[in-house]
Amino acid sequence: MELLQLRYFLVAAQYQHMTKAAEHLQIAQPALSQAIHRLEIELGVSLFDRKSRSIELNESGKLLQKRLIPLLSALDRIPEELKEGQHQAAHTIHLKILAASSLLTNRIIAYRAMRPDVNFQLYQSDTQSDYDVCVSAVRADTSDPEAGGYMVMLEEDLYLAVPAHSPYGAKRSIRLADTRDTGYICLAGSRPIRQICNSYFEKADFTPKIIFESDSTESVRNLIAAGLGIGFWPQYSWGPLTAEWGPDASAPHIKLLPISDQVCRRQIILTCSPHGKENPIVMDFCKFLIQNSKWL
Repeated sequence: MELLQLRYFLVAAQYQHMTKAAEHLQIAQPALSQAIHRLEIELGVSLFDRKSRSIELNESGKLLQKRLIPLLSALDRIPEELKEGQHQAAHTIHLKILAASSLLTNRIIAYRAMRPDVNFQLYQSDTQSDYDVCVSAVRADTSDPEAGGYMVMLEEDLYLAVPAHSPYGAKRSIRLADTRDTGYICLAGSRPIRQICNSYFEKADFTPKIIFESDSTESVRNLIAAGLGIGFWPQYSWGPLTAEWGPDASAPHIKLLPISDQVCRRQIILTCSPHGKENPIVMDFCKFLIQNSKWL
């Protein structure tokens, strides 16, 4: 069966008159009759009862008409659906987030307020290879955006968050080397910030005493904020200290101390895949992140 034959059949079934159907199709009436006849031969049944000047669908014709209408309607919708799918794909940003997830969530919300036509698919696995933009982090003192092929979204200091009621709470700064016997709360080893912090521990010549470790940034942040241990706290990307992390706004559980014996500073970086670089929407989002990178 040819698609054109089936379309001819449906028009003939609608008009139940060969001449009128041929006029609608803008073909010669004999050509339409031959097409219907070939279809009947292929199917092995007649589809119309012929009368002197008209035709009438028989039971086989009615059954074929019933089956064909939804099928051909679905076929007719395919070009528009393909266009919509192409538009949807071009307006969906696949975002791999390995750092600054809280900050990125807020930036996505702000961007969507400006561009509600843009959608996001988020990944937090470092093994995910199909992405448009990867958000990660590197030490600021080893960063080389040109050689690394990435853009710097944000640069921030890394403070040490200490319980306000601890002996560290009275200090204005702290030496990392002086914390070797204190319990640390850390992100898991696969996270970029953990790898960065490990390099600081290595330089300070000690292995940290880890009392809690998690893949969840929120869990680590909240436990540090509750004063249950010490840990690194990024200047911007984890947000400011709030009243909920202390008895009241004037008496937080923790204090953020600059680290005096090392320069502890990181960059949040954006790495675009080759197809991400070719998508104007992806590049517009990257520009937005760079221009609106700090916590608002």
